[in-house]
Amino acid sequence: MFNNFSKKALRILKKVDIFSQPVLLLIKQEQGHKTLFGACLTSGLISFFLYLLIVNLFDLRQGKNLTSLSTEIYHTQPHQFKLDETNFTLTFAIQSPSFKTYIDESVYVVEAKIQTKITRITDNEKIDEWTQQDLPLTKCNPELIRQVELQQYFSQLDLTTNYCIDWNKIKELDLEGTFDSLVYRAILLEFKICNDLTKKSKECKSRDEIKKQLEQNYFSFQMPSYVVDVKNDKHPFLSKGEDIFTTISSKIFKEISIYMQPITVFTDIGIINEDYEVQNTLRYKRHTEMIDLNESDLIMNVVIRLDQIEQQYYRNYTKIQIIISKMGGLWQVFFTLAFLIQKPINMLSYYVKILNSLFEFEQEQKKPIKNQKQENPNPETLQQEFSSRQQLQSTKEILFIQNKKKSLQRLQSIKRKKKQIEAIESLALDPQSKEETKKQLTKAISFSIKQYFLSISKKLKMRWTDYLYFINCFVNSKNYKSLQIQYSFKKIIKQMDVLYILKKLQEIDKLKMILLTESQIKIFDYLQKPTIPLDPDSAQFSVTQNYYSILKPRKNDYQKAVDAEIAFKDLVENLDNPINMKLINSIDQTIVDLLKMRKDSLDVISEGDVCISGQRYDRNAVLSIDINQRNSS
Repeated sequence: MFNNFSKKALRILKKVDIFSQPVLLLIKQEQGHKTLFGACLTSGLISFFLYLLIVNLFDLRQGKNLTSLSTEIYHTQPHQFKLDETNFTLTFAIQSPSFKTYIDESVYVVEAKIQTKITRITDNEKIDEWTQQDLPLTKCNPELIRQVELQQYFSQLDLTTNYCIDWNKIKELDLEGTFDSLVYRAILLEFKICNDLTKKSKECKSRDEIKKQLEQNYFSFQMPSYVVDVKNDKHPFLSKGEDIFTTISSKIFKEISIYMQPITVFTDIGIINEDYEVQNTLRYKRHTEMIDLNESDLIMNVVIRLDQIEQQYYRNYTKIQIIISKMGGLWQVFFTLAFLIQKPINMLSYYVKILNSLFEFEQEQKKPIKNQKQENPNPETLQQEFSSRQQLQSTKEILFIQNKKKSLQRLQSIKRKKKQIEAIESLALDPQSKEETKKQLTKAISFSIKQYFLSISKKLKMRWTDYLYFINCFVNSKNYKSLQIQYSFKKIIKQMDVLYILKKLQEIDKLKMILLTESQIKIFDYLQKPTIPLDPDSAQFSVTQNYYSILKPRKNDYQKAVDAEIAFKDLVENLDNPINMKLINSIDQTIVDLLKMRKDSLDVISEGDVCISGQRYDRNAVLSIDINQRNSS
């Protein structure tokens, strides 16, 4: 009981196997019919898609298959960003009405500071703590412009009349947060009128002179900025100079707020999985100006701070699996188109291959072309037409004789090589030389037999033009090939049906019932199966198992011809058997010519037991065999 249940469970379990091997029938040791056109089409598709794959992989390596996405992120607390001599350069000064910058500490002084505010919360109360750190300034010179990519831009300025950050005294500075953040850090530049409290190295001019000189001035301010080139995989940030120009006067107070926007580029450099490389910098986004009409010694403040909007760029390069999946979809499209082109050609070639293996086809003989343009031909024209017909008829006869001579020549060549093999035994040669010579002659005979069968072949030969013609107008075609294909295919289409095959199997059972007794039929099912020994190539195995057709060794054309010669001799010597007579009468004359290569077979035929006659029917050179046993006197 348990065994039955386990077997049933195993059968049910096997049904879920999605990797089952389908049962296939073969045609000439192939699982499917293949054509040269289909092979060329397949090779073309594979070559084309290999080319596409190589191009896509090359573009992937060069960073060309790029997709980018940009977005803006709002931060209530912008993250800290460090500035140094390699990414930040600052030049500024006051300009006279003639637009020339000047540094005159007897008129105005500049104080630069890093302003920091830290908000602490104590008992739900916010307490702001402000601190300031001096930012060293000095007169500009080319040595302080350390951003290599902007040296040319700043070289156009009169650097000696501008202020710069003294990077020799400070290594880096920070920007962080906004004014409402818990941590706020910015750069503050204060422009003040020179007086006793603010003066530095020079004595101040009189207040009237200072006010007159600063009454109508301009403020020039230069700093670095960046644009983003997402196609540049290594250096997406392209630097440029940003120039801010505004008015300044001793009669008003102005505060300028310059907002620096953080920009971040995320680059996915992974080939299969995501692997982001992050690059970030600051660029000028905007500035605002506030004006106070009250006069004071503080004429202008410039604040450089972070903006709350961060610009982010995401760059992704196509992954290998995406490339393959896209090519898979494209392959389906091209494969469908190629299938529609190849299918009718393959089907026609498949049918022709089956028909050639089952039938022989009479070949068309070209007919003379009649000139129908002349309705009333004169005697000279009739004479020319008659002579041309005679020439065409003689040409046909010559071609027929030439083809016949070719087949006879190949038979003579085969006979000569067989005699050479027999003569080798009588030669005084070492065994190794004899074997090598025999092998060479055997190969030559096998090749000659193949050529002989090709010369006498009556197969339906298809040209490329025939395929194109049949595909376009096969149904209405009156071509002899289409008629032969249609007729023969109708004859075999029924035999290709599985029901017809099952009926034939039933006929074999009926034949067993006719030929065997009831007891023999019962024993028939217990006949021993062919046993494969440890050495399948042994001679004893070949002899004992020869009656199993499945175990018969595959032979070349020469071996088949030799076996057929011996069998033909045995049949001719036993013509008393009516089956032998029917079998020989059914053999084609060209095959008989090949089988009569042995001298003893020729002797048997020439003695009078067999009479082979060739008859010619009308225009077709067809040889028929009529083998009749003579009545003994």
